[in-house]
Amino acid sequence: MSAGRLSSIESKLTLYVLLFSILFGVLFSAVQIGVDYAGESRRFFENTAQLLERQSGPAALSLYNYDNSTMQTILDSLLLNQAIVAAAIVEESTGFEKRAGLGQEQLAQKGQAFYYRAQSVSLLEPSIYSHNHRLIGRLEVWVDTRLTRQGFERRAMLTLALDVLRNVALAVVLILVFRVRLTRPVKRLMNRLMEIDPRNPQRGSLVVEKPLRHSELDDLVSKMNTLLLAMQREIGQRQDAENRVRQLNEQLEEKVRARTQALHDSNSQLQSSIDELQRTQDLLLQAQRMASLGHLAAGMAHEINNPIAVVYSNIATLSEYLTELIRLADQYREAEHQIADKALVTALVAMRQDIDMDFVRDDAPDLVRTSKQSLERVRKIVSELRTFADSENQHKETVSLDDIMDEAIRELDLNNNRRVNVYRYLQQLPQVVCIPEQVRLVFRNILHNAQDAMPEGGTIEVAGEVHDDWVDVMVKDSGTGMSSEDMSCAINPFFTRKEIGEGTGLGLTVAYNIMVNHGGELHIDSSPGKGTMITLRFPRH
Repeated sequence: MSAGRLSSIESKLTLYVLLFSILFGVLFSAVQIGVDYAGESRRFFENTAQLLERQSGPAALSLYNYDNSTMQTILDSLLLNQAIVAAAIVEESTGFEKRAGLGQEQLAQKGQAFYYRAQSVSLLEPSIYSHNHRLIGRLEVWVDTRLTRQGFERRAMLTLALDVLRNVALAVVLILVFRVRLTRPVKRLMNRLMEIDPRNPQRGSLVVEKPLRHSELDDLVSKMNTLLLAMQREIGQRQDAENRVRQLNEQLEEKVRARTQALHDSNSQLQSSIDELQRTQDLLLQAQRMASLGHLAAGMAHEINNPIAVVYSNIATLSEYLTELIRLADQYREAEHQIADKALVTALVAMRQDIDMDFVRDDAPDLVRTSKQSLERVRKIVSELRTFADSENQHKETVSLDDIMDEAIRELDLNNNRRVNVYRYLQQLPQVVCIPEQVRLVFRNILHNAQDAMPEGGTIEVAGEVHDDWVDVMVKDSGTGMSSEDMSCAINPFFTRKEIGEGTGLGLTVAYNIMVNHGGELHIDSSPGKGTMITLRFPRH
C-alpha cells in the first residue's frame, strides 16, 4: 500500500515541488552569497589600497630620513586595520627593511601561506628633496583573507536558512492548492474510469468536476467518452463477426477438402520442379565454390609472383657470377706453371681435386639451366593462377572463334603431331566479344588435356554450334575418359591424375574461371574408356 502511495501522481508532485523548491532556494541563496562575498572582498582590498596610498607619502619621507620611530608608528597604525597581520617598509637600493606584525617565517608557514595575500605601494623620493620622483622603496601589507569575512559566514547561513524556509512554505501552499484543485479531482476521475466494465463500457460516462472544467481535461474526457462509445460499437461488431466466422468455418472445411485433392494432384508437378531446382542448386554451389577458390588462387599468385621474380633475377646474376668464377679458376690454373713455390702449387692442385673443379665447371651451367626451367614452370603456374582474378578491367575485342582456335592448334603444333589427328568442323562461327588472350588460353588448355588423355595417340574433333543467344564450341577426344568422381573434381585447382612434375591440375580450372568471367559456361561429358567432350558456351551479345 505504501509503495502505491509513493508512486502516485500526488506523491510524486509533492516530492518534486519540495525538492525543486529547496534546490532553487539553495541555488539562488548561494548565488547571492557568492556575489555579496565577492563584493565585500573587493571593497576591502580597494579600501586597503587607498589606505596604502594615503600612507605612502609619510612612509617615503620617514624611509628617506631613516626615521625608525615614524616608520614604526606607520606600520603599527596599519596593523590596527581589520585583517592586516603584517606590514613592512623596504628600501629598494640597500634592502633595508622595517617590519611589524608577523614575520617572513610565519607568513611562509606550510598550510597558512595560502590565506595570506600581499598588497604593496611604491615609495617615491619626497618632492621636497628632489623633483625626479625616483623610486626608493615600497610599502607592503599582508592580509589574512580569513579575517576579511568574519561574521560573513554567520550572515550567509542565516540568509540561506531563511530562503530555504521561505521556499518550503511556498511549496507547502502550492502542494495544498494542487491537491485540492488538481490531483484529487484527477484521482477521482481515474477511479471512475477504472470502475467502467470493459464488456459494457457505455454504461459508464466520465464527467469533469467543477474545479477542472474549462481546461484540457474537458477535451480528454470528451475523447475518452468517444472511445468508450467506439468500444461499445466494436464489441457489437466483434460479436457479429464471430457469428460470421463460424459460418465461414463450415464453408471453409468443405473448400479445404476440395483444395486438398487439388494440391495432391499438383504434388507430382512440384516434385519434378524440386528435382530441377536441386540440379540448379548444385550448379550454383559449384560456381560459388569456384569463385571462392578463384579469389584464393589469385591472392596466392600475387604473393608468389614477387619472390619468384626476385629468385629469377638472382639466378640470372648467379649464372653470370659462376661463369666469371669458372673463367677466373681456369686462368689461375693456366698460371700455375709460373708459380715458383712448389708447395703452393701442390696445395692448389689438392684444393682443385678436393672441390672437383672439372665436375663443377661442367655441372654448374646445367644446374643454373634446370633452375631457370623450374622457375619458368613456376611462373607459368602463377600466370595461370592469376586468371582467377576478375577480368572486368581488361580490354575486350570482337573476334572470330575460328581464328582463335587455329592459333591454339598452331601453338601446340598439333597439325604436325603424327600420333594425334585433329578434325575441325567450326564452319565460320559468328564473332563474339571477349578477351582474345584468355580465350586462346582456354582452347590451348582443353586441347592440351585432350592430347595428354591419348598417350598412344587418337583423334580430336572440334565442332561449333550456333544458337539464338549462345555459341557452342565442342572439343571431343578419344582418350581414356574420366570417372564420375574425377568429373566432380575436374575443375578444382591442382587436381590431376598425372604423375608429380607432369601437370599442375590448373588447365580445366583456368578454363572454367575464364568462361565464368566472360559470362559463359563449361560443361564436361565423359566416361571411362570412351573419351571426353568439353562444351564451351559463349554469349553472343
